[in-house]
Amino acid sequence: MKFLRIIVIAIFISSLQANTDSDIDYKNLAPIQTKPTPDSPTSINNPYIYEPTHRGRYVLTSTGVIVLGTIAGAGILYLMPESATNWNKDDIVNLGKQWRKNVSRAPVVDADDWFLNWITHPYWGAVYYMQTRVAGYSWSESVLYSAFASAFFWEFGIEAFAEIPSWQDLVITPAIGSIFGELFFRATRHIQANQNRLLGSKILGKTSLILMDPIGMVMQDFGLAKLVGISNKNQTQSFMIPISDTRGGVGVRLVLAMQW
Repeated sequence: MKFLRIIVIAIFISSLQANTDSDIDYKNLAPIQTKPTPDSPTSINNPYIYEPTHRGRYVLTSTGVIVLGTIAGAGILYLMPESATNWNKDDIVNLGKQWRKNVSRAPVVDADDWFLNWITHPYWGAVYYMQTRVAGYSWSESVLYSAFASAFFWEFGIEAFAEIPSWQDLVITPAIGSIFGELFFRATRHIQANQNRLLGSKILGKTSLILMDPIGMVMQDFGLAKLVGISNKNQTQSFMIPISDTRGGVGVRLVLAMQW
């Protein structure tokens, strides 16, 4: 279980008019800046909200996880009945030759089940989108990444070993997936801002986070990000606030916020 701890250290220096310690009104110390804005250095970001310290490295590492997951997913689909995937297993023999044959043809309108076309593919488009969005990139950059991943990781990548790329998957996966992805991103931020709770339940909150970003679970919860030198920039924060008392003394308050 993680906790948020805020440590406050006050360093007070009396003014020239204060001759003795008895002249300092310690009970009435007050911050000189009493209303910090969200952009000021005296505001604390919620340490439960994950923001990686290296966004490029985060995306590169999560992309590696996606590639491995895509290969594993293709293996699972291969084991499924042909009626569910529309893959002709007799054609999946000479993989190199079959792949070149399929990618050299123009994309077609496939006959996949509606669940695959309208649920599964957009879901993974959303997962692709989440990787760059969580890393700190804009929504437009995340849309481009989702389109790139959908096309080259799957349609012209793994799935091309089994069938010709399809127009539905090339369009629906990143288009609808990016809409879902932005909804996932905002929902994730909402849950994290509430200490990983949804409707007051931490189990429901963590389950939702895993479903919306399974790659993020591997990166953040399983510690893969830390293994490659990435940490949460909100986990440890510090700033100083000028303070004063009623007799003109001035000082500094050091605030250290940590999550552990």
